Amino acid sequence: MHHVKVSKSPLPNFFIKFKTGLCAFIILITASRLTAQQDISAQEALAEKIYLQTDRKAYTPGETIWFKAIVAQAKDNVPSGLSGVLHVELIDPFETLVGEKMIKLNDGIGSNFFSVEDFYAPGTYQLRAYTQWNQNFDADFIFKTYLNIAEAKSPEPVVEKMEIEGKDAIRFIFKPELIDSTAGNKFDLELAYGDQVKKRIIRKNGAGYFVLEENFAEDTDWVHFKILTESGKQYSESIPLSKPAIDIQFLPEGGSLLSGINNLIGFKAIDETGKGVAVSGTVYDDQGIQVTSFKSNELGMGRVYLFPKASTTYRVELTESNRDIQFTYSFPKVIEKGSTLSVNPVGTNLAVQVRSTQLVNDSVYVAVSSRGLALGEVGRKLESGKQNLVFSKESLPAGILVFTLKDQNKNPLAERLYFNHLETEALKLDIELNKPSFKTEEEVNLTLSATGLTRDASASVLVIPNELKNEQNIWTYFMLSSELRGTIEKSAYYFEGTQLIKPDELDNLLLTQGWRGYTFNSSPDEQEMPFLPEFTLGVQGEIAALFDKDKMKEGVDVSLMVFGEEQQFYDQKTDSLGRFNFLLPPLEGRRVRAVLQTKNDAGKNRDYNLSLDEAIKPQITYDRNRAFFKKKEPQPEVLQKSEQKQTADTFFDYDPSINKLDEVLISDYKLTPQRKKVMDTYGKPDVVIDGREIETKANEYSHGLYGVLRQSFGDKISFQLYQDSTGVRYQKAVVTGGMETLVLVDGIPVLADAYQFLPNLPPSEVKSVEILDGTTQNFMPLYRRVYPFRSMLSTPTQGSILAIYTYSGNGFYTATKSKGILKTSIPLFASTKAFYIPKYESGAMALGPGDNAVTLYWDPNISLQNGEPVNVKYPNNTIPGTKTVLVEVISLDGKIGYKSVDYEIEE
Repeated sequence: MHHVKVSKSPLPNFFIKFKTGLCAFIILITASRLTAQQDISAQEALAEKIYLQTDRKAYTPGETIWFKAIVAQAKDNVPSGLSGVLHVELIDPFETLVGEKMIKLNDGIGSNFFSVEDFYAPGTYQLRAYTQWNQNFDADFIFKTYLNIAEAKSPEPVVEKMEIEGKDAIRFIFKPELIDSTAGNKFDLELAYGDQVKKRIIRKNGAGYFVLEENFAEDTDWVHFKILTESGKQYSESIPLSKPAIDIQFLPEGGSLLSGINNLIGFKAIDETGKGVAVSGTVYDDQGIQVTSFKSNELGMGRVYLFPKASTTYRVELTESNRDIQFTYSFPKVIEKGSTLSVNPVGTNLAVQVRSTQLVNDSVYVAVSSRGLALGEVGRKLESGKQNLVFSKESLPAGILVFTLKDQNKNPLAERLYFNHLETEALKLDIELNKPSFKTEEEVNLTLSATGLTRDASASVLVIPNELKNEQNIWTYFMLSSELRGTIEKSAYYFEGTQLIKPDELDNLLLTQGWRGYTFNSSPDEQEMPFLPEFTLGVQGEIAALFDKDKMKEGVDVSLMVFGEEQQFYDQKTDSLGRFNFLLPPLEGRRVRAVLQTKNDAGKNRDYNLSLDEAIKPQITYDRNRAFFKKKEPQPEVLQKSEQKQTADTFFDYDPSINKLDEVLISDYKLTPQRKKVMDTYGKPDVVIDGREIETKANEYSHGLYGVLRQSFGDKISFQLYQDSTGVRYQKAVVTGGMETLVLVDGIPVLADAYQFLPNLPPSEVKSVEILDGTTQNFMPLYRRVYPFRSMLSTPTQGSILAIYTYSGNGFYTATKSKGILKTSIPLFASTKAFYIPKYESGAMALGPGDNAVTLYWDPNISLQNGEPVNVKYPNNTIPGTKTVLVEVISLDGKIGYKSVDYEIEE
């Protein structure tokens, strides 16, 4: 056996070249504590890991979602100094953006909150976070978690599924009165399944029920319902349609099942919804002879050893078969020529075994990498197809390691993931409470300290009811979840704090989910990175000649005026591509008004087109499986404010012949990029008015687009006289029906400051005018963008959209031939606030209700130094039960600490 120790030493700075629309430039990246043989083996080594710690997993309307953000270098978990801006978004069950914030990062750390508004529909919400830089990488580097927002009481099911005997259709019973006590005799329903989205109106039948019968294709796994009552209440539900099933995948260590040697095979069993399910069974050969048996853990994972024979096939049977459950499995084919790689712990070392039936006395290499960084490789000559190597655990980084077997030409033959647990890697935290149990409202005195720190660290202290504790924590995220694709069920199952307590179970996870799911796997060769790091607030855009949008103007003077508490002025010249880029100080708030203007050398306005870069957001991907299981979790008692109302079920009175359905069908039309963007974001149009018809209707009495629409299409669009805060009066379009109407031009929102110019759009420039009536999809964030200074409490949940498309296709300002002036508003960093605990001392006045009704304490910004204690004091609230103190820490050199302590509150 050959003992190999890979030593640690610094690596000099290296350069990465990025190609962008602005220019080609060089960013210097400093690598810290890398090995001498090290190099980038995967593009993702340059990414940033993003972690959000939320105070709990479930909320009710009127509460606050508190969160801390950590953005770290993916290669070593060191807090990142690259990005200064983090985008955090709250997405409702309808996949609509209901909240978004820009968080200022200081050395990769930030914190903020979301208010759970009273009008938020109950359901499972996605909280996601990303940096602009991370959009260069796979969606795995966009952080996502799911939170429940429950009603004040636990209602009975709003949607129930029933099989219809003798029919292929499925029947659904709806109870809208559970979400809206004023629900009438009908409601709007949107159902989505596969690639279809249908809108219907569901009416109460003669028996007093709201019923839908629908036929689905056999392979339809889910149907997603969106309910909208007449008073505007919303509700969503995802219903699984798949019949009970179990699927098992058998995955050989190293990638191939070789005949003639003993093979380790990992397996994972999942049910019809993708969740792990415990199984046991037997493996038989093609002669019906039992070869081996297997049994999984509670998460459906396990391992089995097999000495397969060439040209033999194998089948699997479950020990407890169920005729009602469809059972499928994927067992690897036996191959005679191949290579395999196994990794096993032996004391303080890792034993790596190479076995090959295709290479006998050839030279091979074993390469080791971690988080996209090549740590080194060792070359050895096989002896009769075998070779053994030993690596010192201490010489390798903690966390997931990738061992790759290569032939003499450096072609990969086999791969194995292994979790290297080093007890010295985690920070040691100590939490001391002044007593083990307390009375309600009694003060708690807590002392926190950390040892093993070589650099300062940022800590958070959170105290919550035990039943509201999140499944994921800082340790399981950075060391495990962030490096494997897909959802890891019960990631804390393998650890107690930062101590690995189930190494074999974790190895089973890497044998199965890690088999094809490692996130650091993209080649770094010549990959372009179009997204630049976002260091701070900024205003970027370009200038083009008025009548030739493709002719960019170099050297044009551009001025920016920002109207905050104090007016600020900035000037610069456009570069060779006609672009400008203003960097702003870290202003806080929602948005601030701004004006951009172009001038010539004499200081006069120039007739140029000004356009701003539109923020590019990652596509929303909402995991219905995770949302479904989140919603099925029992609502914690601490959140239940009233008893569930019990009602008798008298469904037998149902008469399907009385049910009426109305389906809204919209015919296809030419889908331009602008139209596709609007449809994907807000939905399909209900009315389409062709631009040629608009131009035909124009005459000497109609002034501008609104004049034509008022005269010839008044049955669809009306106009109201409106006066803004500056006294300017203008016509505002309102889709017939009186709902709040917002305007898009070529898919770009027109901000409130520019509404006064819309009536004079030239009809000859208009390709079509389209109406989206009563839309809820992404209407709230659109409204907030158009009216950034209005109260969030006044934000409507639905409204209408007037989508105008021009021949230029570049938005409102090119259609109106703006003369070198652009009014806009700039999003700012979200304002922060402190977690408020009222003090009821003698003579003291509370400043309002406290934030500690459920979450007892939250401080995300505690600074720790090695061995120096920090004292925390807070009062308990009035709710007895088990409370959990959670401490999460990350140091400036990437060391992580996590610890929890429980205590009791008694009446």
